[in-house]
Amino acid sequence: MVSPNTARNSTQAEDALRVWGVGTPRTLRVHWMLAELELSYETREILPRTAGMQDPDFQTIAPRGKVPILEDGELVVGESGAILFHLATRDGVERQLAPSPGSAERARFDDLCFFTLTELDAPLYVIRRHAGLPEVYGESSVAVHAARDYFLRQLAEMQRQLCDGRPHLMGEAFTLADILLMSCLGWAQHIEIELPQTLDAYGRRLARRPAYQRGWSANFPPTARAALAGPRPQGS
Repeated sequence: MVSPNTARNSTQAEDALRVWGVGTPRTLRVHWMLAELELSYETREILPRTAGMQDPDFQTIAPRGKVPILEDGELVVGESGAILFHLATRDGVERQLAPSPGSAERARFDDLCFFTLTELDAPLYVIRRHAGLPEVYGESSVAVHAARDYFLRQLAEMQRQLCDGRPHLMGEAFTLADILLMSCLGWAQHIEIELPQTLDAYGRRLARRPAYQRGWSANFPPTARAALAGPRPQGS
């Protein structure tokens, strides 16, 4: 199914944007980022491990067989973090969701982003594989328990970052670092990992952002909600 997502700042270049994939925390990042940037794009509602993955057009641009995929004209990007970084620095984007390259703030920002992707996203995906998809990856309660414990230990670092009461990871400014972290927090809550109070309050605050709500709606259309037994947005 193809669904258009419109925003105020539509141009010919923006109309070349196409997102393949819905229904996962990683695809949510892309839809939310595009909503924050108010860019128009087309969505191909491909759910993982469904017949949609056999779409010949999808297989042509996604030999890895993974979503999300961003098409930006002739450019194809297939990792959610890389997609967000590309969109943050894309020509014509007026709203800055990442600090300037070469700055000290950018180095700290990069550190937080990569920490989130390697130390929080990765153990959550271990849980996804061995608890959520044992028929594909094999059942392993040892791996699941170890990944859950590791996630909670690493989550303490993000709690430390926010313990001074700052509204966002980088302080007053909302950045794509918050999108990455929030997607992991929502993922954790969906699999019933209880969050520390500081991070729970942070997540509820971000869930009130209009762009988050638009991105969530784009990522969880009726087809995805039906397939995933009706997930709910964090903070609802």
